[in-house]
Amino acid sequence: MKHPAFTLLLTVVGASLPGAAVRATGEVTIRGAYYREASTRVIQPVVEIQEDLPKGFDIQTHYLLDAITSASVNAGAAADQIFTETRNEVGLGVGKNWQRTRLALNYQYSAESDYWSHALWASLVRRFWGDTATIGAFGGFSLDSVLFRGRTPTCLAADGFSCPLDSVFAGVAYTQVLSPVSIAQINLDTATLWGFLANPYRQVAMVGYEVFPERRLRTALSARVAYYFPSYSTGLQLQYRYYRDFYPGSLDGAPDPWGLSAHTIEGRIYHRLRRDLEVRLLYRQYLQQPPAFWCDVGSNPGCMPSASAPPWNYASSDPAIGPVRTEYPEIKLIWDADALREVPFFRWFAAGTFEISYGRYIQNDAFGSAHVLQTSYSMPY
Repeated sequence: MKHPAFTLLLTVVGASLPGAAVRATGEVTIRGAYYREASTRVIQPVVEIQEDLPKGFDIQTHYLLDAITSASVNAGAAADQIFTETRNEVGLGVGKNWQRTRLALNYQYSAESDYWSHALWASLVRRFWGDTATIGAFGGFSLDSVLFRGRTPTCLAADGFSCPLDSVFAGVAYTQVLSPVSIAQINLDTATLWGFLANPYRQVAMVGYEVFPERRLRTALSARVAYYFPSYSTGLQLQYRYYRDFYPGSLDGAPDPWGLSAHTIEGRIYHRLRRDLEVRLLYRQYLQQPPAFWCDVGSNPGCMPSASAPPWNYASSDPAIGPVRTEYPEIKLIWDADALREVPFFRWFAAGTFEISYGRYIQNDAFGSAHVLQTSYSMPY
């Protein structure tokens, strides 16, 4: 099993750093997640494969399936009707490692019955100062298409049945080892989106289908610190993230219709229970302020745009962008399966690591609280 100190540093710095660990020529990981709230169930199996190639190259690929069962008008079904939606995602990445530098290129394709996405991005990581500091950067773009059922929007693309949603994104990160048992990291990332940003099926009372701004500038700044106590076999992590939405450019002197902001604070405790078993405790709190055009029609019908409202006249009552407060406690067990070497048949799994976690979303929005169960198995080959 990985020593907790190594787990602590690996989690903060990221497994993408070249030379961070000695591993076999490849690794396969099988993950599963189950999400349940009052009206929605999500089952998500994932398979990831990574292979080291000669001359410092490596390749990664994954396949993901989201199977969503819900009772909602959000996907075009009539009220209270049960429907099942699936999303398929595949990704491919190629990386090249030098002594202190890593360059990677990634592509991802995602498809639903009414949404398609192509994304391409590159990342560059460089270590400095005797491998005590790391600077990383990434940048890329995505080209998405939104399909509509039962309505004809004004944004139809050349294909005549979908609307485009494009984005360009980038980010930088700096990591510094402070001592043999402590580390700190700061990240800044941003994305510019333009096109159809609303839910194609959600309707707002007295307005009709919700109307979002056609542009969105998303920016997030986060900082993380981590410390390991060798005598207690325990590692601590603390992270804070600030998020803000803007409308890029001007709107003829009108106020910014976005203004959505969010604060996230998260703490983690890693503790080695025995040589092959580690436990992780996590607590996260998320606080979100809605954009200027959001309105809770049920409690305040007069908040919808009117003739005297700002000229953008956007409207949404989507609880996901409303005044949200979420608490998320989680417990995870990580078990090195070396003990299975003496068990017939199961010895095939002895070289791998099992993980299982349970978390509980405690939310104040209309979706209600939710259960999250996740499992995974990783095996080098």
